Amino acid sequence: MSDLFLYLLLLGAIALGWALGKRPWLGRSSNIARPFRNLPAKDYFIGLNYLLNDEPDDAIDLFIDALEVNSSTLQTHMALGTLLRRRGKVDRSISVYQDLLGQNGFSNAELHEIKINLVQSYIAAGLLDRAENLLEELRQEKGVIKINALVHSANVYQLEKDWLKGVNVLIELIRVCAPADRAHYQNLASHFYCELAEAELNNAHMSRAREFLQCAAGMDKNNVRVSILRGQLENSCGNYREAIKSYLLVKKQDSAFMAEVFYPLLDCYKNDGKEKALRKFIDTCIAEEKNTSVLLGIAEYLQKENGDQQARDFLLKQLEGKPSLRLLLRTLSLSETDSETDSDAIGLYRQVLTEYIESKAQYQCVNCGFELKSLHWQCPGCSRWGTVKHVMGILGE
Repeated sequence: MSDLFLYLLLLGAIALGWALGKRPWLGRSSNIARPFRNLPAKDYFIGLNYLLNDEPDDAIDLFIDALEVNSSTLQTHMALGTLLRRRGKVDRSISVYQDLLGQNGFSNAELHEIKINLVQSYIAAGLLDRAENLLEELRQEKGVIKINALVHSANVYQLEKDWLKGVNVLIELIRVCAPADRAHYQNLASHFYCELAEAELNNAHMSRAREFLQCAAGMDKNNVRVSILRGQLENSCGNYREAIKSYLLVKKQDSAFMAEVFYPLLDCYKNDGKEKALRKFIDTCIAEEKNTSVLLGIAEYLQKENGDQQARDFLLKQLEGKPSLRLLLRTLSLSETDSETDSDAIGLYRQVLTEYIESKAQYQCVNCGFELKSLHWQCPGCSRWGTVKHVMGILGE
């Protein structure tokens, strides 16, 4: 829809510019289409024919070739380059911006704007090394151009998964950006540090992982991912009390993520010999918890401790106030062991429910709506960090 609007706007500007060029007494009263006033009638009709025959790329090429290159037409050239990039014609878009850089007469501010647009086309084309080199040059500038260069640099390092360079750029960006934008970049830096910490955890480099998590918490103390990773680290080191503290902090930061730490938390209580504290935690969850995954974990705990009947009674009580297919499925599974019920029918119901539930996404990005079957800290749809949450409602939490 946005591209169609640009086409129509472009066509309208060309038509108006050509008409004004033919009527100088009208041309003096409007500057709307000045860049197109000298477009020959032949080229105008060829371009119009391209557009009408759904060949906009050829039309854009013709208009670019017909336009003069100067400060008054610069914005038009860059808009056409952007249009080409959006249509996936990144090579042509790069060529437009490189041609502009080869011209004389532009101010430093205009050259910086051209380079930023060229960087965006490099990124779209996957030419990240070229984008990185150009951004290193632009980061030496001051003001808005420096901020834009830092923002795009962080994006490049994110795509390259070079988290260490990414956090260094973000630290500089946090220092120079507008105060209103600071929290966003701090959260982004916190997730970059978490990526570094996860890599160290996977390699059993615990002290290094701990350092990165400390940095992540310093950037965003409310980042629930930091508490989850700290819990994993302390659990792996046998520091169960510290792991319990980190896992319990998750509930305060974002209770929706308790499902991610419920089972590890139970293990920590058991490994630390805190059976009384564990029971108190379970009782608190029974009284307060509404997260479906946690309720299923409680049912599993009750089944192991007290048998199927108590677990089934617990689930039936939960179903009265919280309709959930996942709770219903688990209730049916427990009912199969009851000799007074039709186990064949229940088995069939359970099979159908299982297939249906497994076909549905259990996570969704609250920013763009992208659906996933497993937790991703960065949304594959919109690339935002920390926006993927459990699906709520009858199918989810």
